[in-house]
Amino acid sequence: MATRKDGERVREDAKAADAAGGLTRARGKAAARGAGRGGRTVGRRSIERRGGRIAVTQANPLALSRQEMGLLTKRLLVLALSDITRDDHDLEPIRITAWEYAQMFNIRGKSIYSRIEESARELLEQTVQVKEANGDWVMFQWVSEARYDSGRDSRDKLACIELKIHDKLKPYLLQLRRDFSIIPTEQLLSFESFNSMRLFEVLYTTSYGGEKRFLHFDVDDLKLRLGLEGKYDRFKDFTYVLDKAQREFALYTCLTFEYEGVKVGRKYQQVEIIISKNDVFKPRVRLPESIARRVPREADAEARLKALQARDALVDVGWAVDPDGTVSQYGARRVIEIVRYAKSLERKAETTGRPILNLPGFIHSLLQQGIEPPVIEQESSGEQRLSREAIRSIAASISDSFHQHRRQRAQSIWSELSSEQQELVKTLMQATLHRFTLERIERDQWQGSLFEISRIDVMASHGFLSLPAQLSDVATYAEHYGLLRDYQPDDRQRLLAELDDER
Repeated sequence: MATRKDGERVREDAKAADAAGGLTRARGKAAARGAGRGGRTVGRRSIERRGGRIAVTQANPLALSRQEMGLLTKRLLVLALSDITRDDHDLEPIRITAWEYAQMFNIRGKSIYSRIEESARELLEQTVQVKEANGDWVMFQWVSEARYDSGRDSRDKLACIELKIHDKLKPYLLQLRRDFSIIPTEQLLSFESFNSMRLFEVLYTTSYGGEKRFLHFDVDDLKLRLGLEGKYDRFKDFTYVLDKAQREFALYTCLTFEYEGVKVGRKYQQVEIIISKNDVFKPRVRLPESIARRVPREADAEARLKALQARDALVDVGWAVDPDGTVSQYGARRVIEIVRYAKSLERKAETTGRPILNLPGFIHSLLQQGIEPPVIEQESSGEQRLSREAIRSIAASISDSFHQHRRQRAQSIWSELSSEQQELVKTLMQATLHRFTLERIERDQWQGSLFEISRIDVMASHGFLSLPAQLSDVATYAEHYGLLRDYQPDDRQRLLAELDDER
């Protein structure tokens, strides 16, 4: 229940924000106050992003995890996650003032402080369940610490919540190179129900931001990810959740969707979803500048210099499309390292008489597939074998790049075929593929990675496609481009063995 003190607290915070010259300046004071209390780094660190917008960047398994919490708690979590970028190296404590929280979500009255305290407490108690690659689930808490600061020991008197995201989430939030999504925060926070917010995260992630139109879910699995396990037993009841989300998608987000239940026997057990991009929408929530901007620090100048160096590196190799956007997407450090690595491979390839003809395209593939350049150890440190996890990661990256090149080659040939030839290839696929593979391809409307991979095999075996020698197998591909040349001999053998298993 709201108290008289809550009302006084609202008026004091409003005066404090005005007196401090707006929320941006107040944020800086709050950070300074926190630093004086035991040296904790608690200032919000929101960074510049493309288009001036901020987003939740997270590994896809986290975006598709099982979550269950209240709407206000989810909003608090989204604000905290929006402060983290995939290039960060640590999860620092994050502060959110009650005043700006109330302004963002148009919360009136005297209960804002008790409500934000309750949300922080709920977030501390909530767990997230993430499905691992082998099908197992791992569970841990969202935050490891939540602190409420009344602000009464400072002149600006801005009450706030301080959250420490749990360190167990580091692999899903920091140093991401593959399989991650970047979800616009303003769109995500515009929803009026937790179920709609979660559905947007799931559909945005699985559709790659609307690029993949046709999605297919088991109803029970989809409900699990929305925190609705054991609820809405009848599909008709579950459609209320989907219908509400449909309306909110169309109003507030860049996506819309249609859906249709699929019966297995007498019960609706699956749902087909068709995604469309939405050009006419207006997010209901507008983030204040205090969240979209941070107090300038010396590190910011260094970061801007790195970004300029990365941009220049791309321009020097003939990068044609939006170098600033590329640096923003992959990070300045990674762009510089990949360009340097690609140039070294280009020089080595020229000495063997097999030059890399399209260096910008090769760099784009390395960036897109998440390949990490080998770390050159100093001689004094001695040789150090790569860990088993590193071997698997490097081999997977090379394999992904190999298959990407094969798909690009096949797509180029496919687009040159006449419609009659394309239909013939599909007929051959129907005649030669396993029934279960064919059912999945037809279910995906003859689109997606399974269709492309199967199409390559059929086109190659029936004379429609001729692959160059370097694309015959992944080991030859790695040797042709010198991708293993800088590794130690023992590590090269382990990588080749892992690549052989990848085939």
